[in-house]
Amino acid sequence: MKKVLYEELCPKEFEERLEECPVAYLPLGTLEWHGPHLPLGADGMQPKGLFVRVAEKIGGIVLPALFLGPDRFYHDPNREFYGMDIYTGGTIVPYEMQQLPGSAYWMPDRQYQDMLRQIGANLSRAGFRALVAHGHGPSTWQFNALKTEFKEKYHLDCYTAFDFLEDDILGYQCDHASANETSIVMALRPELVQMDRIVSGGEAPIGMGGRDPREFATEAYGMQVLEENVKAMSEGLAKYRSNGK
Repeated sequence: MKKVLYEELCPKEFEERLEECPVAYLPLGTLEWHGPHLPLGADGMQPKGLFVRVAEKIGGIVLPALFLGPDRFYHDPNREFYGMDIYTGGTIVPYEMQQLPGSAYWMPDRQYQDMLRQIGANLSRAGFRALVAHGHGPSTWQFNALKTEFKEKYHLDCYTAFDFLEDDILGYQCDHASANETSIVMALRPELVQMDRIVSGGEAPIGMGGRDPREFATEAYGMQVLEENVKAMSEGLAKYRSNGK
C-alpha cells in the first residue's frame, strides 16, 4: 500500500508525492449522531476512505479529517441544540427536539470559513494546486461557497465529490445515517456498523434522513457507491498528474 496520509510522510516522500500529483484531499468530518447504529465519526471516515483510494490510484495527499463543522443551531435558556438535535422534517420518523448522545462538533459558519481559509493558505504555500474536500453536508456547502475565493486568492482549484459524480443513488454521503451513509460505512468499516440496534425491536431510528437503512442498506450497495466515486474522481483529477501517467 502506498503512503498517502499527510501525517505519515517524511519530507522527501511529501515532495515526491506533491511533484507527482499536487492534489490535497480534506475529509470534512464531525463527531455527530448518525443513528443508534453508526459510529459518531462516520462523517470523517467516509471521505477519508474515498480519498485514500483515489490517492493510491492517481496520487495526491490526504489530510487529517476535521471534526468541527457548521450546522443549524438553536439555543434555549438552558441548552444548545444543533444539527440532527433539531427535527425539521424529512427524517424516517418524527421526534422531539433533544440533545442526541455524542454530538460534539458545532462551530459558527464564519469561524468555519475562516478555518478553511487558513487551511487553503497553508496548502497553497506548501505547493498544492488543487483541494478536494467532502463529508458533513453543511461543511461541504460552506467549502463549496469558497471555491471562487480559493481560486483567486490561493490559486487552488477546489472540488467536492459531487463535482465528479452527480447521482441521486450513487452520490457520496447524500443522506444522513440512512441507506447511503450506512452502506458506505458497511463497505469501509463493517465492524463498526451495528444494525441490530435499529432492527427487530431495536432503538427508534431517529435523527436519520433518507431511505430506510433497515430495508435498503447493504455492503454491496456501499461498495458500488465507493467504486463509482473513486472512478469518477480519479478520472476528473487526472489532469493534475504531472508525470502524465
